[in-house]
Parts: sequence; C-alpha cells; structure tokens
Amino acid sequence: MGNLYIGLLHFPMRDRRGDIVATATTSMDVHDIARTARTYGVVRYFVITPLPSQREIAWRIRGFWSEGEQAVEKSRRGEAIEIVDVLPDIEGSIDWISATEGTAPLLVATSAQAHVGQAISYDELRRALRKERRPIYILFGTGWGMADELIETCDLVLPPIMRESGFNHLSVRAAVAITLDRVAGDNT
Repeated sequence: MGNLYIGLLHFPMRDRRGDIVATATTSMDVHDIARTARTYGVVRYFVITPLPSQREIAWRIRGFWSEGEQAVEKSRRGEAIEIVDVLPDIEGSIDWISATEGTAPLLVATSAQAHVGQAISYDELRRALRKERRPIYILFGTGWGMADELIETCDLVLPPIMRESGFNHLSVRAAVAITLDRVAGDNT
C-alpha cells in the first residue's frame, strides 16, 4: 500500500474572472483540513503559497495548536496539525515526498471541471492506493480552481464531486473530506 499525501495550493489559481492569482491562506483551511487528513491517514498535508506573509500565517496557526496554549491542553487538534508543512512551491513538496519515499509520487489533481484525457475514478484511485507502493499526492486548489497549466502537469485528475448538481462550488474543506473518504475511507 502506498502512502497518501495532500497539498492545498494557493498558486497558480484562477479568480472569478479567470485571471491567475495567489489566494489567501485561511485558518479554517489549515486547521480543519489537518484534522480530516489525520483522520484518513494522510502522511503529510502541505499548505503551498509563494507569499511569505501567507506562509507566516499558516505557520502561526500550526504553532498555536502544536506548540502554543492549546498544546498545553493536550488537544487532539495539536496531534492533527503536526502533519502540516508550509512551503513556497509545489516542487518543494514533490521533492520532500520523493526523498522520504525513495520515489516520485503519483500526482493527482482535483477539479470542479471534467478533464477527460487524464481522468481517473475515485474507485480506481482507491484501488491504486491499496495496491501500489508508489505514494499518491492529491492536490486541491483554492479560489476558482487550479490553472489549467498546473492540472496538465499532473499524472491524473479526479472527476468533479457533484458534476451534475448545477451548483458545483464546494468549500475546499468539504472537497478534501469527500475526496479522502472516497479514496481512503473504510467504506467497502
């Protein structure tokens, strides 16, 4: 069985006009996604932003739960947040996984838009996670989604969560939880 990693990317993202931007880091995304990731056995959760001020915010959030006043209370949240790492670019996270695992990860994008050429179903990725030794690294975007150029660099793309809903705009926290449950949950 391969190890599972996730990344929350803040660049290059699209804004509502389609322009490429760097998005803001939020405390809820850092904290809540860490709790979900820890629940589903994720080895490392990378928060990736090129903006130094946003990396500082993410580190402060991590420090509050792992070293600050909440750590004194022996909060389980501190245990979850310790899997968080904050980096300026995706290449650094891929290098970290490759060095730790001894092989490059299978890079899997998520998107609210269908990407037919690189598509993999949740069931296929679930089987790959259980059968393959290669680590799997699932990427999640913020804002209005990852730039197409970034998605094209990935090995595979998961389908939209609710493709036919008519309103496909989940919070990234919800998308991470649903995706991890479909891929790594104990539902058989």
